[in-house]
Amino acid sequence: METAFDWKQTFEQLSPQLVLYARQLVDSRADAEDVVQQAFVRWWRRFPDGDSSHIPLLYAAVRTIALDQRRSDQRRVNREAKSEIAVAGEHAPAFDPLPEQKEAADIVEKALQTLPEEQREVVTLKLWGDLTFNEIAAMTKESINTVSGRYRYALQALHKKLSHLRADLLGAVPSHAPNILPFSQPTAEAMP
Repeated sequence: METAFDWKQTFEQLSPQLVLYARQLVDSRADAEDVVQQAFVRWWRRFPDGDSSHIPLLYAAVRTIALDQRRSDQRRVNREAKSEIAVAGEHAPAFDPLPEQKEAADIVEKALQTLPEEQREVVTLKLWGDLTFNEIAAMTKESINTVSGRYRYALQALHKKLSHLRADLLGAVPSHAPNILPFSQPTAEAMP
């Protein structure tokens, strides 16, 4: 007998990565959370029995909903600007780090925001979404070479921006925490 798909556990496991991804595409964390919830509802309606092999489709749904929302928001901002209504943007952090990782996460987030949107999207999907280049290419409708190139160029740019802070950043990250930096953690013999 098959066990029922555990939607609650799946949501709890995937939502942090999905919110981080959506946060790269929308203006606020609240909008990102809304996008993720809408994507899960779409996924549930399409696959009510659940299937973890369809997780890349969930990322695609997040992307589609976020881009639709961003276009809608931009139209609203343009309408309001024409009617002289001021709209304030929210600048909430994209990462939700542990307290001891806050400084490093802020630095990495700022560096990530300097990347072109296409590179930022691929890095987020690959590192935090744990998608393969094939899955990212299918989702973004780009070739795998384009996707891997964007990833490579993004990591090179991040390495260049963050390399002078490498020791400080890695020293601020506890060894049990996941590595959120675009380079590997130093080994014990490499540390002074």
